[in-house]
Amino acid sequence: MRRGTLYLVGLILLLLPLFAGCGGGRATPNPPGGRGSLKWTVMVFMNAANDLDDYSELNINQMEQIQTNSNVRVVVQWKRAARFAPSGSWTGTRRYLIQYDTDSQRVNSRLLEDMGQGVDMGSAETLREFVRWARTNYPADRYALVIWNHGSGWRSRAAFHGRAVSFDDELGTSIKIWELPTAVRPSSADPRMDVLLFDASLMQMLEVAYECREIARYIVGSEESPPGEGYPYHEILKPLMDNSDIAPAQWASAIPRVFVSWYHQNFPFYRNITQSAVDAARLEAVASALDALAEGLVAKRSLYVNALARARQDAQNYSTYPEYRDLWRAAELIKQYTADAELSQRVNALHAALQQAVIANDRDTRTGSRVFHSYGLSIYYPDSGSYLGRYSNTALARATRWDDWLQVAP
Repeated sequence: MRRGTLYLVGLILLLLPLFAGCGGGRATPNPPGGRGSLKWTVMVFMNAANDLDDYSELNINQMEQIQTNSNVRVVVQWKRAARFAPSGSWTGTRRYLIQYDTDSQRVNSRLLEDMGQGVDMGSAETLREFVRWARTNYPADRYALVIWNHGSGWRSRAAFHGRAVSFDDELGTSIKIWELPTAVRPSSADPRMDVLLFDASLMQMLEVAYECREIARYIVGSEESPPGEGYPYHEILKPLMDNSDIAPAQWASAIPRVFVSWYHQNFPFYRNITQSAVDAARLEAVASALDALAEGLVAKRSLYVNALARARQDAQNYSTYPEYRDLWRAAELIKQYTADAELSQRVNALHAALQQAVIANDRDTRTGSRVFHSYGLSIYYPDSGSYLGRYSNTALARATRWDDWLQVAP
């Protein structure tokens, strides 16, 4: 789930000054600062119609604090529901243009549109319409999209949902990962996102990244469930504000270090912090290497029953989803526990592909860390006999024999 459980200590520390509410009034003009000639439009699809509402004002105020470069426009579609929003605050869905402001007690950005009640932020069509609106009204040289909400990788929070991100708890809806390609990039004529960021839990999976490989050049997210505070927007947007000419790969690569460092400094008691950036153009090579490894595993499964079961069991896993395993670590343990020359060769090829695809990775490596063996991409790797048939709907399952392996793995 996005950012997992709500952390009350973080809430007390950071949100006490924010209860004065949201304005929509006049913001302070952009201060001097920042350089570069290229324009960026950063779109934030902020679905706070759930138990993360408490953090939405915090994140908006962080965006306002750092909005210091006129060549970078940040636009937000923000939903709040009466069931979750503070008493006296607005509800419904609004669109804002973020404007510079140092008042951490109020949201003072420009209200562009009040969309009223009933907007379904768990709908792929709603995301598609927002992306089209932002591109039409704020054309730019480069585009980034942030999906802000709960997330659960390729699976659902509950079996009957069958969806993966942007849970609208007012309407009981959410977006399947296989709906993301046409939501974010409806046709091949539409530009790719330069950077796609998941401010949501568990979304940095190979299954999710592979699904999104044609809609974004770089994909940033967490293998684990981050805290409720999510991205420190005043920190992760700073490289863009400092220089709008920054290359997308350079910005995406900076985010994991900034993210983990900020949590170490401000919330040192959190031990589950992960973040990575992936080059989508390299994912086909990862899928090809995974397919070859799966072929070898299927062929040799009866030779190493105990070793293969133990490799899966000992691999890094995440949150309340024990079937989500770090891909690098799982392959490493397969190689170590079987000591099979052919499987080792295929693991080496997969590791080489992952090294090219994961352009930046950071995680908590302190004593007591729960995510030490996190290397940038997780994968669905359930216990024997627990395979879910709907996994075949994923693009990765269609492109590789990984699902064949999962159905016979000891």
